[in-house]
Amino acid sequence: MDFLTSTAILPLLFGCVGVFSLLKLLQRMRMRAYLQNAVVVITGATSGLGRECAKVFYAAGAKLVLCGRNREALEELTKELTASQVTKVEMHKPYMVTFDLADPGAIVAATAEILRCFGYVDVLINNAGVSYRGAITDTTMDVDKTVMEINYFGPVALTKALLPSMIKRQRGHIVAISSIQGKISIPFRSASHTAFNQHVGICSWHLQMLDSATPS
Repeated sequence: MDFLTSTAILPLLFGCVGVFSLLKLLQRMRMRAYLQNAVVVITGATSGLGRECAKVFYAAGAKLVLCGRNREALEELTKELTASQVTKVEMHKPYMVTFDLADPGAIVAATAEILRCFGYVDVLINNAGVSYRGAITDTTMDVDKTVMEINYFGPVALTKALLPSMIKRQRGHIVAISSIQGKISIPFRSASHTAFNQHVGICSWHLQMLDSATPS
């Protein structure tokens, strides 16, 4: 590479890097602006990824609706969040909604309670789920049904119940947190694989059916 070529290419290269960095910065700023005051519903919020999501969204100034089966665990998480006033954005005390995804009736009641909190939902994070380990010959139908209720039917029912309010406002995001078990078969995980696989499948179907003007 001669001197003229290098003097022409290097500024262009650094310029491209600078533009890319600027775009990433603008993207982060736009996301922070979107999340501030956004209503975010998180299922399975008391542990694992759900708990970490709650911390991140709370710090961003989102209005949280924390969902789970254990009321005491939800209260503990709420106390932890409200005690961590570490950012300059306006904080909002989280709402707590206690229900079991394996109970269809509880999902109906929980949906009404969620919508009563703020009147709408901007982001739904379907995080709650269970995993079961056992040989297929030792896995009872009751176990299969329970895993399907929590990992598939429950999230689908909650999504369908909240989706109309998003479509009406022409605004919203639905996040499905699944598992690698939804993509590949793992020994002794037949019940979990089936449920996660169906969950991933219906999420893909939703994306295809909803046009660009509706939430995705």
